[in-house]
Amino acid sequence: MAEPSAASKDKEALETAWKIHAALVDWTGKVDAKASFAFTLESAGLATMVALSAKDRLFGTLTGPLQNITYHAAVFSLLVAAACAMWVVIPRLRMRHVGKEWPDNFIYFGHLKYWDASKLPQKIQSTEMLPVITKQMIGMSKIAWMKHLFVKASMILASIGGVCLLTCGLLVRAGLSP
Repeated sequence: MAEPSAASKDKEALETAWKIHAALVDWTGKVDAKASFAFTLESAGLATMVALSAKDRLFGTLTGPLQNITYHAAVFSLLVAAACAMWVVIPRLRMRHVGKEWPDNFIYFGHLKYWDASKLPQKIQSTEMLPVITKQMIGMSKIAWMKHLFVKASMILASIGGVCLLTCGLLVRAGLSP
């Protein structure tokens, strides 16, 4: 059986790289959707807390350190959780870097905006694509990894906040103020 040619291997490697790139785009979109969902739940939790903190409402007159600690732990947890979720969906434009990087890059839209439409086709034709796409994949992977870590932190903190809020509500309802 004949060994595949170098050109065939290069073409296959480039196709594989584009498939990985597409998977990274998909994963990034999914983590953004998860963060949006988490932010919605966290915002609803915070809004509920505000509504139930009015005078003559469940959290309107907290007594004792345990009720206050669980209530404020819930507020803190939900606020930090919402901040983590918001961080995930904030666009990463890398504005300080793209102005220097664009001559050797043309996959990211931040780089493309610097290109002259008449010069870009020649640059694409004369460039070995595999190093360009793999560099882009590594950058995207770092961003996707951080986004996943922050959405995980957001969900964990929201869960902690929910448990603290539930505990506080049960303490208030039971009249326990240890």
